[in-house]
Amino acid sequence: MPQPDLNFSTLSPADRLQIEREHQRLAQFLHDLHDTCCKFQTLEDCQGCGREKVACCQGRLASFRFDFFDLVAEHIENEEQIMRNSLGDAGCDEYLRRHQEEHAQVLREMKEWMQEMSALSRDGHTAAAIRKLHQKITARFGEHAQTFDNPFFNSAQNETSGSVSG
Repeated sequence: MPQPDLNFSTLSPADRLQIEREHQRLAQFLHDLHDTCCKFQTLEDCQGCGREKVACCQGRLASFRFDFFDLVAEHIENEEQIMRNSLGDAGCDEYLRRHQEEHAQVLREMKEWMQEMSALSRDGHTAAAIRKLHQKITARFGEHAQTFDNPFFNSAQNETSGSVSG
């Protein structure tokens, strides 16, 4: 997708801080999911793990499904509100509409992946489920940030610092 030519009103430091903190919380959740599985790097499954460890991982995966999804949904709502408040009337409606459509797609994909990973975990492949979910979310969020978030926040930051000409 070509980078939009955006003109932004000033993004407040409080709004920027809120988004950065939410991004940090999302990253911490992913880090915690990664650290849940002691087999994450070995690409092994749960063989060799005791029943208690497997049950712990299954519980953490189930908890992650709901907590992370809720956190992502809340972040999307906050980000879209900040964008609506920050975007000037310089024809950015199409960018905001595409960004909102992208957010809806991200949520649909996450629901699908989380259901798939729950089924995989129930079938005794919890380590594989944790790895796959972590990899899919990390890749998808990176793609989203590069395509949608970075142009918005970088443009808003540049305008705040005066380095973008109107």
